[in-house]
Amino acid sequence: MVHKAKISIILLLFYFNCFSQISPGAKDIALSHSTVALSNDVFCLFFNPSGLSQLNWREIGLYYSPSPFGMSELTNFYAVYLEPAKFGSIGIGFMNYGFELYRENEIALSFAGRFEQSLLIGITARYHTLSITRYGSTDYLTLLGGMIIYISPDLRFGFTIDNFLRESIGNEESQVPVIYSTGLSYDVLNDLSINLEVKKEIDKEVSLSFGIDYGIIDYLNLRFGFRNYPSTFSAGIGINYAKFEMDYAVFNHNDLGLTHQIGLIVHFGDDRPRRERIRTAMGFNQ
Repeated sequence: MVHKAKISIILLLFYFNCFSQISPGAKDIALSHSTVALSNDVFCLFFNPSGLSQLNWREIGLYYSPSPFGMSELTNFYAVYLEPAKFGSIGIGFMNYGFELYRENEIALSFAGRFEQSLLIGITARYHTLSITRYGSTDYLTLLGGMIIYISPDLRFGFTIDNFLRESIGNEESQVPVIYSTGLSYDVLNDLSINLEVKKEIDKEVSLSFGIDYGIIDYLNLRFGFRNYPSTFSAGIGINYAKFEMDYAVFNHNDLGLTHQIGLIVHFGDDRPRRERIRTAMGFNQ
């Protein structure tokens, strides 16, 4: 029991120090979380919901990290679903994190809409529950708002504010951070995009992320990224076949070393590459 208590304390410290860095999607992780302006799959529900309105097809995503850095106590799982409609896009998400002594669950509901051809706006309401053995449980609600502006068919600008109502846990202030993110995504070629994101959490240093996504052949993408704060590098691959997209990512932590992530997306659009389907949905291929 003492051993588990020590582990739980370490995990709590680790978790809250990295709170702003925890987000799902092996593609986003492989690109070092540089995708605020890209946000082109169903997992963007958790980091820029406006990107959902780029997708005019149903999509299901599963992300599972069973033992990050060899620690099963850090297990996390996400499931997401997107339903497009004439009036906008609706997304539903679920998250589970932790182990028997520390557990966090989250249910998310998103709505995104497109205005004219170039402006996308979205919001996600996230209901969190947190339980710690012998300390009880609590719940709280946060809101994430975001937008994407298509400067041109190949260049996008993105911006988000997470927890813009400054919600807190219990009676304590500043436990749930307010985070601002902004960035650019540019399709240098039809099969090559570069992504840049600047993230600022109140009372923390600015974090700069950069990522490259390169489709070397029709069914395979290579991805690389790095971030300055905390200092990390990442890489991954995406395998795309028919209705299925399997993503793999590896990234490092300065103290804990390397870890691996996997994700699966099932889409119900046509079988063209994702970038082509999005360009058609946005009206750029007409």
